[in-house]
Amino acid sequence: MIVRQAGALDAPAIAKLHAESWRANYRGTFRDDFLDGPAFDERRRIWDGRFREFGTSTNQIVFVVDDKGAVNAFVCVLLDADPVWGALVDNLHVAPDLKGRGFGRRLLAEAARWVHQQRSGSKLFLWVHETNDAARGFYEHLGGIAVGSETHEGPEGSRVTAIRYAWGDVQALVTKLSA
Repeated sequence: MIVRQAGALDAPAIAKLHAESWRANYRGTFRDDFLDGPAFDERRRIWDGRFREFGTSTNQIVFVVDDKGAVNAFVCVLLDADPVWGALVDNLHVAPDLKGRGFGRRLLAEAARWVHQQRSGSKLFLWVHETNDAARGFYEHLGGIAVGSETHEGPEGSRVTAIRYAWGDVQALVTKLSA
């Protein structure tokens, strides 16, 4: 398996993995009729649009864990997303049956390394749904600090409380994840 930068041809596989991850992790957070129905189509529209934007932007990158053409995990990062909190890890998802194999850690390391190379001194943050205990534990284990929460609108109109996790020293995160 390799970690590589994703491109527009990866959009369908990323959308499929994103929808599968939501189905596995967000029952009771998002409506079941959305998860079981249009989640993939909605994610496909989102990812097709994101990759169209990549052609003109150097502030976004997506990395995937690729196993002979199969996308098993991905991370999307947006530089300068917030003037206080810095770069945003907009998504980090691992195939539900492959969790615990280090893919999330490896992708977060790649994301942090890229942010540090692009914007030395930038902070890094992400949002985690309050109900996603596994993800919250993962980020806390890696030194993420919960620094507030907000209510966001889910893709199907639900109201979801999300917690912001932040890392003030991206280089220290790279070092920790590379150990």
